[in-house]
Amino acid sequence: MALEVIKTLAAAIFSRLKSCGRVSASSKYGKLARDEEELYELEHKDTMQRPRKHKSRLSWLLYITTGVYLIAQAITFILRPNEHAFVFLSWTSIALPIADILSTNSPLTLLLPVYDLDITEKWDGKTALGEPSRWAWLPNTDDPPSGFSDWYEPEQTHYSSALDPLNQTNFEGDLLPSLRGKLGDVNIRHVVIILLESTRQDVFPFKKDGYMWKKLEETWDNQTIPSDVQERLATLTKTANFITGDYNDGFDHPETRRRGGIHAIHGTPSATYTLKSCAGTLCGISPLAVDGNQEYYSHIYQPCLPHIFKLFNDMDHTSAHSPVNRQYTEYSWNNSFLMSVTGQFDSQYELMEGIGYTDDELIDVEYLESDRATFPPPNRSYVNYMGWEEEALDEYIVDAFRAARENNTRLFLTHLTSTAHYPYEIPETATYVALTPEGSGNWAYDMSMYLNAVGYVDRWVGRVLDIIEEQDATNETLVVFVGDHGVPLAETGGISPWGVPNIGGFRVPLAFSHPNLPTIEIQESVTAMSVVPTILDLLIETGSLSSSELQAAHDLLRNYEGQSLIRSLKAPDMASEQRWQFTAVSPGGQGVSVRSMDEPRWRLVVPLIEDLEWWFSDLDKDPHEEDPTGSFGFAKLLQTVEEKHGIGAAKWAEEAAFVTRWWVTENHERWRYNPEWKDNARG
Repeated sequence: MALEVIKTLAAAIFSRLKSCGRVSASSKYGKLARDEEELYELEHKDTMQRPRKHKSRLSWLLYITTGVYLIAQAITFILRPNEHAFVFLSWTSIALPIADILSTNSPLTLLLPVYDLDITEKWDGKTALGEPSRWAWLPNTDDPPSGFSDWYEPEQTHYSSALDPLNQTNFEGDLLPSLRGKLGDVNIRHVVIILLESTRQDVFPFKKDGYMWKKLEETWDNQTIPSDVQERLATLTKTANFITGDYNDGFDHPETRRRGGIHAIHGTPSATYTLKSCAGTLCGISPLAVDGNQEYYSHIYQPCLPHIFKLFNDMDHTSAHSPVNRQYTEYSWNNSFLMSVTGQFDSQYELMEGIGYTDDELIDVEYLESDRATFPPPNRSYVNYMGWEEEALDEYIVDAFRAARENNTRLFLTHLTSTAHYPYEIPETATYVALTPEGSGNWAYDMSMYLNAVGYVDRWVGRVLDIIEEQDATNETLVVFVGDHGVPLAETGGISPWGVPNIGGFRVPLAFSHPNLPTIEIQESVTAMSVVPTILDLLIETGSLSSSELQAAHDLLRNYEGQSLIRSLKAPDMASEQRWQFTAVSPGGQGVSVRSMDEPRWRLVVPLIEDLEWWFSDLDKDPHEEDPTGSFGFAKLLQTVEEKHGIGAAKWAEEAAFVTRWWVTENHERWRYNPEWKDNARG
């Protein structure tokens, strides 16, 4: 009815205007966009061809009533502040068809510049997609290796770092000073990646007088944490202290053992949705900027680590010794992905297949309970609705290292933890310590449960390191620790980053641990997309690859988007573009968090849907985004940012918004995203 009224009024007004005589010859009108012209013609053709019908008095009464109501809505729309938020509050059900029409355009589609009027032209016609490099080491075959099909399909394009206008690779740069001359004694036979579910950077390790500590204090009388609780917190994350070498946490430590390695204190995930984050970490790519796991039926646009290690296996090793004569460089790699919970959520099986794992390389709760399982399943109830705690994998990790030693193979093992995922349940065998007082509310209880879960995972990670030690593999195993995403629990009370753009979900641990590496702390803002290039760079620089694998790793390394964290992260002197970093807001298609390595204090959340605000924050002044600048209107946001933070910040936000608009389109192109393919997806 509402649309019929508008069409009738529009037709009447248009007819009236046509009969009002000729306009002045000096009047000028801009040409309508073609889609607007066609919409206009179709609408009026429909109006002219519709047969006239006699309208009863009741029908006219309904039209008049609806028209009056819509006019009232229009008046209130004009008089209220110009904020898109009110659209979702003021349009009632009778006018929902109109609201639906208004919301068909993405906020990025409607983006207009304020400061740099030429900024839209800057990104016209740019793409990182081009003809794949022709590498002599690729197998000459009609059956392309998994992950490398682009090199075998005629006229196919592939991501090229040389064409990428946002290229920030640093592979030609110098090694970090503390690593020069020290990598020759580092053996990397095995690579282990531990993906830490829902783990914030500030609990790796937990710190006294940190933000979460202060939030705990607020729940206690006189804001004083009891001594027994303080005692538990002091030993909550001992393994994280050991891994990172960070003992500057406010607690007394009788010993300060350090495993050695590189610790990035400002790590950021590629997405705050677990499956997307896994793909970003294991493949060195930006996940697909759409909701949920739609990566599995799209084109994973770079070879992932499982693909690369399987390619290494297919190379000739008969006379391809390591440059430093390490026997293990002739061994084959075995891939495995382990978790103690379900693998059936959101097409994870299919995604793992796309990343390069086969069925016999995946271990999850379904496998643990199946007839195929190597060991009997745990004789106890699930710890939560997803499955068992991580200890259910103990025998499998032992077996993986034992088999590698006995069979002369190399191991690439990835393990996704789960206990720190909501509802933060720990097994009955673990001791729960209440870190907030009883009756202090759901938020306080969730904080206590979360930190107990973090402590449990920390002890489990210590057990994994013990297994590696027991299997005599410590000095030849690189262990990478990376959070899949954080949790904005302390900042907003949110138990998950789903749809929550707060910074608490975007700060994660990132460490590359090896006992023969010096302890290094990286201060720059870096992303989990650096995991793949850093691993490849370490394998190259430590002489842990055969000569036949070396050239392949060298060529692949230089075509990833992320940086190697064993090299200088200093910006080039003549850099033409800021080093932008993008993180998809869970579930992936709602918004994008944007930062720059060159201006790390500023952060912009760019909405991809109309009911998410533009969001700007200065993390130096407001590190936990307790008072961010938000608006549903882009121009309004820039105005407010300029007033609160200065014109430099506002211009940065404008640049960030337009580069994100280009990046989102480019992201879909790289993934060859087509939702119609979902019905024909693999698996």
